Amino acid sequence: MKVTDQVVQGKMSGLQIRAVVIAIALVVLDGYDVSLTSFSAPYIEQGFGVSKAQLGLVMSGALIGMLVGSIFVAPLADRIGRRRMGVISTTTIAIGMFIGPFATPETGTWPLVVSRIITGVGVGSLVAVVGVILAEYTGKRVYALVMAVYAAAINIGGLLGSTIVGPMLGERGWQFGWWVGFALSALAAVVTWALLPESLAWLSEGRRTDSLQRLNALLTRMHRPALEALPESDSTSVKAKGLLRTVFTGRTGLYTLLMIVGYVAYMLSFYFMTNWAPSSVASANHDPALAPQLVSAFSIGGILGNVLFGFLGNKFSVRLLAPVFLILATVFLALFGIAGPDMPTAWWTLFVASFFVCSGTAAFYTIVPGLYPTLARSTGFGVVIGVGRFGGIAAPIAGGAAFDAGMGMGTAFTLFALPMLVGGFCILALHLVQRRSGAPGPQPALADASA
Repeated sequence: MKVTDQVVQGKMSGLQIRAVVIAIALVVLDGYDVSLTSFSAPYIEQGFGVSKAQLGLVMSGALIGMLVGSIFVAPLADRIGRRRMGVISTTTIAIGMFIGPFATPETGTWPLVVSRIITGVGVGSLVAVVGVILAEYTGKRVYALVMAVYAAAINIGGLLGSTIVGPMLGERGWQFGWWVGFALSALAAVVTWALLPESLAWLSEGRRTDSLQRLNALLTRMHRPALEALPESDSTSVKAKGLLRTVFTGRTGLYTLLMIVGYVAYMLSFYFMTNWAPSSVASANHDPALAPQLVSAFSIGGILGNVLFGFLGNKFSVRLLAPVFLILATVFLALFGIAGPDMPTAWWTLFVASFFVCSGTAAFYTIVPGLYPTLARSTGFGVVIGVGRFGGIAAPIAGGAAFDAGMGMGTAFTLFALPMLVGGFCILALHLVQRRSGAPGPQPALADASA
């Protein structure tokens, strides 16, 4: 029996509850960081007098950083440990947030772009930590509830930011959102260092000379029996082939390719919606204060959609459920653009679109980790999510160029909704390939990420 299989049985200990709470809080922080430019964009556009294409570059900064963080930084978690990577990631986010407020009309928006890139590096590398920690420490009895909260946590962060911080930007300035992010990230770095336990699967792989001692210390605190020796590794082939060769060769390489193509396409639609839906409605109505309201709409819709998706994912195959949700997401995101910017219609149509759109994040985060053995898990997950950020980077820039060229909301949102169909097809193709090969597919829950 694997160590993580032993831990998830029975009642959760205080250490497990603490690990789950901290991990979910870090995802909520990610949600705030990612959504910050969405509800502050009209104020930045107004204060700097920039075009939508230039504003799109600011929006894309975090995605550029997340790409770098996911591909080049996140794999370090497989070498130095997931807890240590969590501390590095939250510290990086805090540094990025600290830089942003120093941008002025005289300097232009470049300090903001740098700020968002550095913040994105931290967010991208933090993703590799949180899902694994959650999966390893969550007990089976509360698994469905934790999965639903986890899936909704990014939207919760966006909702809290748009409803609490967003309304203050008109009086305090857009810089206030960055100062709040800096304070929260600095606090998160301290909490992660002091309270977040190390990954059980990482310790069980014997990466350090004191791995057995540290693993037994954690098991004792969770009221589980200590081990006489480290369990047999499930990553012998990884050690022989290397991390990247494991991820990109053989049947696993095909899985990686399918997930990269699908996630790039999904990110193109997702970040077009999150960045340009609030700004488009606010600009059309000449009211920057509408942007936080629209962020609230897709945050609430995303929370509810992810909760439903999470519970259904425990009953049905995520690889079959996700394409259905993404087809509906395509229809309703196009409908949002066609319905136009008039309020409250825009609020409600974006709410419904987000209900289905945001499920794609939960689907990919659930499926991808389970495709790789333990030692290659952060690397494989980081590569797929990182390369997928190319779609997210392109979305705000391409969207800004489309609007500057005179494209209307109906045409733009219909066009940028279509890539989600590609994402759904790639998930379905993965299901068919695994079924044909007889390979065990990922289970419909966060357990995919456990060792």
